[in-house]
Amino acid sequence: MARRRNRADILAEIEDLKKQLAESEEREERRIGKIANKAGLLDLEISDEDLTKALTELAARFRKGRHKAPAVVDPPAAASEAGAGSKGSQLDDGARA
Repeated sequence: MARRRNRADILAEIEDLKKQLAESEEREERRIGKIANKAGLLDLEISDEDLTKALTELAARFRKGRHKAPAVVDPPAAASEAGAGSKGSQLDDGARA
């Protein structure tokens, strides 16, 4: 029969998992930031709200399986897809999230 773990052991494991999760999220945030820099997003004059909206739309597109779209989309088509009409919405399907 398996040995029962005490509460302190379980709490310690939970804390360790929370730390691992935070470290993983930080690595992913750095990775996404580097990709955003490569895509030229750091040079745009765009509000956090508009950028978040455009990135949310991009994420939704990938979640729906639309990631099989052409790898290259001309910027005007990308802007009209996102609907925001700002430079920040000119993300192409070649950008990987």
